[in-house]
Amino acid sequence: MAFVQIPGNPAPEGAEEIRFKARDGVELRAMIAPARGPARGTVVICQGWKEFIEKYFEVARELQARGFAVFAMDWRGQGLSGREARPATKSYFRTLDDPAKDLGFALQEFGGRLPRPHILLAHSMGGGISLRALQKKYVSFDGALFNAPMWGIRSMNATSAFLVGLLRGLGAGKAYAPGAMKTWTREDFASNNVTRDEARQKRTQDLIEANQGLAMAGASIGWAASAADAIKGFQPKNAFRHLTFPIVVLTAADERLVRNESHAEIAAKLPDAQHFTIANAMHEIMMERDEIRAQFWSAFDALADRVAPRKAA
Repeated sequence: MAFVQIPGNPAPEGAEEIRFKARDGVELRAMIAPARGPARGTVVICQGWKEFIEKYFEVARELQARGFAVFAMDWRGQGLSGREARPATKSYFRTLDDPAKDLGFALQEFGGRLPRPHILLAHSMGGGISLRALQKKYVSFDGALFNAPMWGIRSMNATSAFLVGLLRGLGAGKAYAPGAMKTWTREDFASNNVTRDEARQKRTQDLIEANQGLAMAGASIGWAASAADAIKGFQPKNAFRHLTFPIVVLTAADERLVRNESHAEIAAKLPDAQHFTIANAMHEIMMERDEIRAQFWSAFDALADRVAPRKAA
């Protein structure tokens, strides 16, 4: 088994690492973990920026305990998937449609091993990529929970979006974005802006130290321009009218990264959406303190009971 191992973070029961090629040849890495007993369905985890499969082992085990199989994938350009820019710690997309298409391709390739119904569980950048995939009909789901989704970025305005688009057009897409970090250094808990749970924050940093291939630094101009393009594409009033399945949107009240206002704006365009704000939560709600995570799981369980109700014994 090729998963990165550290004490206290066991892989989900029966988990298998899979490596495969995207349609354009980029190597991708994924995990399939079976349900415990008869499957209620499959949860597809779409990770955020700089994240990786092992960071979600705890969540995957909890999903297995609820009767779900789990599929997770390292996006191109991060985790232990292939890179299109150097150094390997630089975040780069040519377009957000590339990882969105990767998701659709992976679910086609491995769909026979993933029991229906399928529930999307998308965090941050994964929420942006998966919403784009849904918008463009690269994927289909039976239910979805978007956790602090990247449907807007607090540090990006119309001027900066125009600037990175211009620079990409001039051929600078693989250069670092202005102000981007150029090396990875272990993040101190006191200075982190995503969770108030010290043990879970430490676990993430320990995983990266255990395998430096997981380390990510800053974003490229191409990454920023791709994100800006996708966010602009979410604006039309009827962009999501075909997404008629149940959707839950969770917003972290103490958010430092994504633009919370975008959650209400897009939720209003979704035919069957519920939107909740979790008090005292920072960006990584699933990696937060137990009392915050309990609210996440309450929202997930309510959605799962609609989409994949448990069968009577």
